[in-house]
Amino acid sequence: MRIFISIVSHHHHDVMINLGTIKALSKYDQITVVCCDNEPIGKLRKYCKKYGAHYIANDKEQGFSSNNNANYLYCKFELGMEEDDYFILLNPDVFLTNSNILKLIETLKVGNIELGIPNLFLDREEMVQDDNIRLYPAFTNFVKTYLFNDRSTMVNRKKGLSSSEAYWGSGAFMILKANIYNELNGLDERYYMYCEDIDLSFRANKAGFKFQYLEGIKAVHFRQCSSKKFLSKYFFWHVQSVFKYSLFNKRNTTLHSRLEYQNRYKKND
Repeated sequence: MRIFISIVSHHHHDVMINLGTIKALSKYDQITVVCCDNEPIGKLRKYCKKYGAHYIANDKEQGFSSNNNANYLYCKFELGMEEDDYFILLNPDVFLTNSNILKLIETLKVGNIELGIPNLFLDREEMVQDDNIRLYPAFTNFVKTYLFNDRSTMVNRKKGLSSSEAYWGSGAFMILKANIYNELNGLDERYYMYCEDIDLSFRANKAGFKFQYLEGIKAVHFRQCSSKKFLSKYFFWHVQSVFKYSLFNKRNTTLHSRLEYQNRYKKND
């Protein structure tokens, strides 16, 4: 069992270097980190090289879904990732301690995780939980959350998760078996940023894969909340994704993902 971790930098080079997550992950032989630099910068390439992470430089800017799918294909065809290995989406602004990296490795060794969501916090003291597990939203929930800070889809993990509810997990830290990510055709690339994790969770749930909350694996998410900045590009990306999610799931439209055409990414003999 090997663990492949996909990280995508959207101008996050300083955050990644200062947090030192790649440096911490590099100590473990079971873990391979693949970092996609969306807008390449030399110091991130040097940092990845120093700590043994595979560095991929984009020739043009891509979205979150496209970059993570590209990382998956690189792991599969260039690094030999197998079906029973794990593929993990990890935001560049997520920090893991050494003890939690060990818990991650041990948990994945013992359990057969299909889609796992760790326990994310917003502070190092682990006092404030991130809302990285939620109930599926309707379009009105998106509007109410943005305008009125409505929390009807938020989940208080301290009270436990209900077996009768369906949940989605944040792509900030999401664990999948490699074969399941492949079977789901990865992330839908029509989402540039935001809502692609809701969509992936929805399709995984629909396909019968088990959603598992991994309470013992903790990490800190130093999120920027960029989509809350009114009229910023992140705001518009979020609005576009909300409409796409509401439309695609209602109409059950065809998935758009390069994993559907993955054979063309195989290495030439």
